[in-house]
Amino acid sequence: MTKYGINDKVLSGWDMLDKISRKAQVIVTVGFGIIIFFGGIKYQQTRLNIIEIGPAVISEQEQTTPEEREPELLSVHVVGAVEKPGVYTLEKGKRINDAVELAVPLAKADLAQINLAAALQDGKQIYVPQKGEKAPSTATSQRIGTGTTGLININTAGSGELEKLSGIGPALAGRIIDYREKNGPFVSIEDITKVSGIGPAILEKIKGKVTVE
Repeated sequence: MTKYGINDKVLSGWDMLDKISRKAQVIVTVGFGIIIFFGGIKYQQTRLNIIEIGPAVISEQEQTTPEEREPELLSVHVVGAVEKPGVYTLEKGKRINDAVELAVPLAKADLAQINLAAALQDGKQIYVPQKGEKAPSTATSQRIGTGTTGLININTAGSGELEKLSGIGPALAGRIIDYREKNGPFVSIEDITKVSGIGPAILEKIKGKVTVE
């Protein structure tokens, strides 16, 4: 009886160990399953955040890329001894030489009287004189319509400024601009009567308000 009793106890002990081992395996398996489950959820959340945040970061970087920024532009009016007088729009930082080349200087153009290396200024006029021509004192640089005396310079004024003069409407202002672009600047105030439609009467009205400096 003692022998069988000892064996029974030994077997009973192994059964208990076996049960404990199985429980431990179940616990470990469940634990690993929980870790894997929550780890998977965390991975998906991280992946979604990367997908959502990633493009926004790239987009912001792209917006600050210098190559994609729009260049600042300016406009100048090229007149005188050029084949294509007119208004030209160029990037900020360009030189007078760039604008003159676009207007195509004529063979008779005297480019030595112009500072071709000067930087362009928005809204200014560039006058290209002819060879042998006594250019106005401001012809070597970019000019505006109103002279230093406050008078309207008929050699540089735009249509809007010319129309401020008594007796000068849009049509006559256009003729004045066309005349000086084809024939060069007016040497004297009286030369404006060479423009079709402008006679002594209009000259008398505007004489004290204009200049050819």
